[in-house]
Amino acid sequence: MKLGVRAHDFGRYTADALAEMIKKEGFECVQLAPAKAITGIEKIADINAVHLEEIKNAFTRCELGIAVLGCYIEPSIVDEAVRLENVRIFCDNLRHAKVIGAGVVGTETTRMDTAAPAEEREKAYARLKDSVLRMVEMAESVGVPIGIEPVAEHTLNTPKLTRRLLDEVKSDKLRLIFDPANLLLPETIHEQGRIFTEMFELNGNDIAVMHIKNIVIENGEKIWSNIGKGVIDYAPVFAWLRKNTPEMTLLCDQVRMDSYKEDLNTLRNYAEGRF
Repeated sequence: MKLGVRAHDFGRYTADALAEMIKKEGFECVQLAPAKAITGIEKIADINAVHLEEIKNAFTRCELGIAVLGCYIEPSIVDEAVRLENVRIFCDNLRHAKVIGAGVVGTETTRMDTAAPAEEREKAYARLKDSVLRMVEMAESVGVPIGIEPVAEHTLNTPKLTRRLLDEVKSDKLRLIFDPANLLLPETIHEQGRIFTEMFELNGNDIAVMHIKNIVIENGEKIWSNIGKGVIDYAPVFAWLRKNTPEMTLLCDQVRMDSYKEDLNTLRNYAEGRF
């Protein structure tokens, strides 16, 4: 398994400094959101050819892969003009990913009330599907996959709905980013075994990258925790990975500077079957 981290968790630096720092700490790849991680890039629209060349050269020189180019948009937002502008931005990032050699361009799917009625949820899904079809057209044109992340509090919120999107879009350029913690609600923690099994059975072959973190529940809210601590049982998750996709890319999510080495060591142990 290839072990990486979100680059912006280390802060904002030049591309050279950031790549050197992350490589030195033992990570093999990153999820890179340039507007959050690279000095001189304040927003996605600022990215130009010079930035892309600097990023490509810096990460290539450090032999540090860019597993995900982060481009978190609102693909199922109600405002049509805003949604289509978000799609345009994402398509620009697919072109950027081609230049810098990123594995996928990643996004979530717009926050949504978990108690939303079925009719409202179906309308949100229709907007999401329309956006993804437009994004897939560009993905197929440039040859860079999309990485969609299902999240329990968002439009794409279950393994079954994720399977439906994959089946209806029908493109090998539509892949998944799977974060086990993000697919749970505080009230479904006790169902995690069933939910993860369903995710792997329905969508395992379509997962390109995984985010790994843990959580605790405080006052009915999910709170970040170090990977080796918290309520998520990763033993069956990694047992499945070692058996079915031992080459999977794993990204430490939301690391903190005072404990990221602990997270990386725990992730190594998990990847090697030591729990």
